[in-house]
Amino acid sequence: MTEIVKLADLKSALSRLKEGLGETRDRLDKDGVIQRFEFTFELLWKTLQEYARFKGLEVASPRDAFRVSADLGIVENPNVWFDFIKDRNLTTHIYSESEAEKIFSHIPSFVRETEKVIFKIETEDK
Repeated sequence: MTEIVKLADLKSALSRLKEGLGETRDRLDKDGVIQRFEFTFELLWKTLQEYARFKGLEVASPRDAFRVSADLGIVENPNVWFDFIKDRNLTTHIYSESEAEKIFSHIPSFVRETEKVIFKIETEDK
């Protein structure tokens, strides 16, 4: 869907996130991957917001974006995404290494779920 402008940015951000996951050697690398998760998440929900707008719907928040995307068949289970929203919100308030490790451990699943969303958006009109 060439009408979804943010999709290209999302794909680029996801590629950078995957690159970071593959090169994690120390705490600093993990911090960088968490930062890439943050901006990839932001691009993802804004891409979904744009997609919903393309379909004639308005969403105002990440939760709305994932609920509406589930209704549109782009997201399989919005509850999975609500957990990622929690992780994203915690990234701005990480005070312990154990919390950072927990968020870091969820990122591979986030990558897989985001790849599914991108695929569905790209193939939706085909």
